Amino acid sequence: MPSLRRSAAFDPITPDLDLDTLVQQTPNFEYATRISCDMIETEGLDMFDKLVLLHVIIGGKPLVIEGFHKRLDEWTFTSGWLQDNHGKKFEQARNLSKQSNMTVSIGHYLNNMGKLTNQWTRHNYRDRDRQRLYLKDIDCPEVWHEKLRAVIPPSLFYLNDSTGDVGGPGSVDEPNPHAPGLRRSRGVARAGDLMSCLPAPMRAENLMCYIGHEGTYTPAHREMCASLGQNLMVETSGTVDPDGKPTKPGSSIWFMTESKDRHLVSEYWLSTLCHDIEVEAHFAQINAWKSAPFTTYIVEQKLGDFILIPPLAPHQVWNRGTRTMKVAWNRTTIETLELALDEALPRARMVGRDEQYKNKAMIYFALDRYSHLLAHVDYQKRTASVQQLALDLKYSTKIRQLQKDFRRLFSLYTRLLLAEALPHNPRDDKKIQYVPFDSNITCSFCRCNIFNRFLTCPSCVIPLENGEEDTYDICLECYAMGRSCRCISGYRWVEQSKWQELTDKHERWRKQIIAFEGGMTDKSPKNLHMERQYMKKKPLAQVCQEQLKLRPWNDPKKPPAAPKLSKDADESQVNANGEVATKKKKSQVIEKGHMKNHVTNYPEPIWKLGVCKCGRGYSYGSLWRAFDTAPLTVMEDPDWQCPHCLRICSCGKCRKVAGMQPYEPTGTVLGYDTRRVADPRSTESLVDFRQSNFEWVKKAGDDVPVGEETRRLSRRVDEAEAAKSQGAALDDNHYVDTGEDSPLPNGHEESPPSTAQTSSNDIPIDPLLGSLPTAATRTSKPAVHLRQQEGEEDAVHDSENEEPPYRFVAPSALMLEQPQDQRHLGGGFTTDANGIVFQYPDPTDPDPTVPQYAPPQVELRRGPTDSAEHSKKRKRSEVLQTDTLDPNEANELYHKAQVKRTLQEARRNNRYIIAEAAMTGKNLSVKLQIDKDKLAQILSQPPAENAHPLRAKPSMAIVQSDYPSASAKKLLPNPLKRARIEPDKDFSTKKGSTQKKAKKPTQPKAATTTKNASKYIEFSSESEIDDETIGIDEAHAGRDEPKPRPLPAYLARKNDVGDSEIPKELSSEPKQRFARRRSTLADSTVSGRPNSNIGRPLTGPKAPKELIDDAEANRRAKLRAFGQWDQEDDDDLEHDAAANDSSPAKRSNNVAKQTPIGHRSRLQNGSTSAPPKAGLKASATPRGGPRSIFSKGKKVRVVG
Repeated sequence: MPSLRRSAAFDPITPDLDLDTLVQQTPNFEYATRISCDMIETEGLDMFDKLVLLHVIIGGKPLVIEGFHKRLDEWTFTSGWLQDNHGKKFEQARNLSKQSNMTVSIGHYLNNMGKLTNQWTRHNYRDRDRQRLYLKDIDCPEVWHEKLRAVIPPSLFYLNDSTGDVGGPGSVDEPNPHAPGLRRSRGVARAGDLMSCLPAPMRAENLMCYIGHEGTYTPAHREMCASLGQNLMVETSGTVDPDGKPTKPGSSIWFMTESKDRHLVSEYWLSTLCHDIEVEAHFAQINAWKSAPFTTYIVEQKLGDFILIPPLAPHQVWNRGTRTMKVAWNRTTIETLELALDEALPRARMVGRDEQYKNKAMIYFALDRYSHLLAHVDYQKRTASVQQLALDLKYSTKIRQLQKDFRRLFSLYTRLLLAEALPHNPRDDKKIQYVPFDSNITCSFCRCNIFNRFLTCPSCVIPLENGEEDTYDICLECYAMGRSCRCISGYRWVEQSKWQELTDKHERWRKQIIAFEGGMTDKSPKNLHMERQYMKKKPLAQVCQEQLKLRPWNDPKKPPAAPKLSKDADESQVNANGEVATKKKKSQVIEKGHMKNHVTNYPEPIWKLGVCKCGRGYSYGSLWRAFDTAPLTVMEDPDWQCPHCLRICSCGKCRKVAGMQPYEPTGTVLGYDTRRVADPRSTESLVDFRQSNFEWVKKAGDDVPVGEETRRLSRRVDEAEAAKSQGAALDDNHYVDTGEDSPLPNGHEESPPSTAQTSSNDIPIDPLLGSLPTAATRTSKPAVHLRQQEGEEDAVHDSENEEPPYRFVAPSALMLEQPQDQRHLGGGFTTDANGIVFQYPDPTDPDPTVPQYAPPQVELRRGPTDSAEHSKKRKRSEVLQTDTLDPNEANELYHKAQVKRTLQEARRNNRYIIAEAAMTGKNLSVKLQIDKDKLAQILSQPPAENAHPLRAKPSMAIVQSDYPSASAKKLLPNPLKRARIEPDKDFSTKKGSTQKKAKKPTQPKAATTTKNASKYIEFSSESEIDDETIGIDEAHAGRDEPKPRPLPAYLARKNDVGDSEIPKELSSEPKQRFARRRSTLADSTVSGRPNSNIGRPLTGPKAPKELIDDAEANRRAKLRAFGQWDQEDDDDLEHDAAANDSSPAKRSNNVAKQTPIGHRSRLQNGSTSAPPKAGLKASATPRGGPRSIFSKGKKVRVVG
């Protein structure tokens, strides 16, 4: 079971790491090559593009260009600018400790970066519960995009559509967007980023920003779809922030490899660290990089450092300091497209990694765009009035390079059409469903983008709530691997482009290539029909067509049937004494449509076996894990030979055959469970890709202890050395030298010089390229390369001499003395002799980031036990080795032996209990025998005075999400409130209403209401009804905002007449609300209770006259200070007092009882209303504020 195999654990980097000392003391560490951005202008863009091509793309090594911070706008590329302009934008921050996302605003994250950084010290940096929040993959601001466009070399920038020179060969006049008139366009040349050839809606937006603090990281990974990575550090923290607070200097540590070591790095990850680098879930430890059998390039990225990442080169990043801000993007070229189709897409398909770049569609649209450019050049040649202009177009280096790229793209396009070609059958062609191409159809299993033809299941269609249908679409590559829905067969063909249109364009582009190459030659491309005849293998579409006929169809509506017992099973009988007597059959009966599996000797369905002409059948699972043979390799080869015919079979029977050389797996298959990413309707019917090949590796004798060199790893080392020995050279068939752009002065043509021997040493921009770092600001060391053989001295080689290949060195020889706290971590963590920390996964709680083993849902099928030919010869370890058997006994026995060996080693090291608990998930329970009386005495004792109750472990979360949904009540802008109103009978419009005098009650009674006595209205906090005047029902706050009100009847009739000035409905926008007045000392004094019933009529005991006068004076002074009281108010108050024949003190007493302090009741004509009658509440409105439409004819009753 692969889940029991230990894997390398996450071990963070200490904050006080001395990087220069680490690089100096580690033999396989060296700094990456650095150049200054000033060299680009000194040497020119053409030489710089050649450097990038030779060193990064073809050579596969990283390159650092420093000094860009001097050219960036120092006011724009700052955290302050980002906070001021995008601080309120919400993004998904990745919590690396919890492997989850947190929604935070950019401003909130930037404000707390200091806290997130200061939590880490050299003593607690291994704490796994502390927050590591990484704001990654956020959209780059448009202002930054435009400013970077003016700084970065055009050939390296995001979505560059032309690398030509302004006014170069093939340029035309175009409108000037910045000034009136015309300007000269760029000359005809290839695009720096082929993504720009796609229509805008189809492009992948990958210009992203990354903001991180100390302890955040990016796991080891490759750039998506083998693209070229560009990463620029635009801002870092210094020693002091703009507010004067101390900060830690920011930088990023990069651990990088070269492209030619990619297979070696992948095998090292699988066999030694037990992780799949394609999953992108493991950050390798420093000790793991030290023990690696390849060179690791170290980069400390600081402000202004621009890093170019080679295609398919694994790398990882660790952020340091308070703040690092980077801008990154990816580019696609013709070289990366070839790598994507050959390696990147098949690897991504295995683990279900979605494809965002639409590589196959990019080939088609790039060909279409280049075809138009070359046709334009041909038109200019024919219509040129000057002979020199025609010669410039013919011998232009950029145009000739465009022609070579066009030829390479055409070869890739031919591969796509040949893979989807079906045997011509008019009846089958009519059955193909047509769906217009929109580039958004992806495979339901692997999530890769589908260019044209695919298969869809008509039985597995799920209707969605919006009326659309969720179909199950599968790409041809996945279906050939045995991936499908539970129906397995019964699919229909679908295409997104008419096949005739695709073939017509293929023929037109082929003729265009023949034209600019000077005629038909032996190397000229052939038409599609001839290419199909020269193919020795079946097209992928034809393979899928044959598999549709072989594989059975399962009804998805019916539950899966239980597996039938084999007919050759034992028959048991019971005699008279009750004893079981087993009677075995003499012969084995094989069902129709089945044949024996050569490895297990059990009958299997024929469609699950690869059948050779010799009559032997091998299960696709055994071929995949034991012989490194994919199912498609067997299906597409009409003359396929089985391992037995090739004399390499490694099964138990064939190992004893003379002359047989058992095959040894060349790589490690870890197994990956794709059910977490694939469509839930998916299944794997041919190969269970969750299982590993560790059993077959052990049978080959290559399962050595971790830390020792395996033959699989040594084989990858030799392959990497052979690739590096070829050097970085330009091929005449693919590249054009940057030589003369025009013919000789006498007009005679001359063929371009050969560039086969051109290397990076010919570039004057960096004479020390490939051997020593050139930056004077970095502490460098000579490139030391060690030999594997003992006794050989280390040698320092100059850049002029041939560089000896780097061989794998015993990890123990490379290790520094490890800290004592790494020797024994406990809790399921152990360290080996090399200092690499390993962990055993918990069986009770599997980590979703680690590939886990899950047995297939098929019952165990036993074979015959009475076969005279095989019963005595077969061993137990040779049984049950196919995907259809569960469990795999040989695999289980092997891992039991592994566990036993590990426990024995742990017993010798006095850590047996910890190791067993880590592997089995058990807890050690100790029972203490205590006398009952003694136990009762202990329990009866009171707790100690200083004893603290058990408390839960405090959370170490420093930053919480500031998204409004997290505190909806607090952040709700306009919560609705509820108020109760009563009809005013004095102004009632109902018939028969009479006015009754209110009787003065002898004692105050609670207010009572009847069914029709009161009504409720809802209003927001910004509505025209002031909540100081009416009561608020807080229990009903927080409802939806009111909708627009309908028009009255008379307005609606006018609207029907056609009056355009009348609105369709009344506005529902909240009106401006006056500020609520704060409580004052006078309020507390008058009410008799401090700060109580603010904004309500005063109901306290009657105060003395002097106290009321003082309170009234204070109230007027307050209102006058706030501009809410003027001389007109004094005149109105004196006029009201004279009219009512009462003193100002008595008038103020009545107002204080009947209206809120700070407001006065007015009639619509502006005059002050008379004091209300006893027992009635006054309906007040703020001075100068809008009057409610509900206040007319009604009295507002306060909800007490």
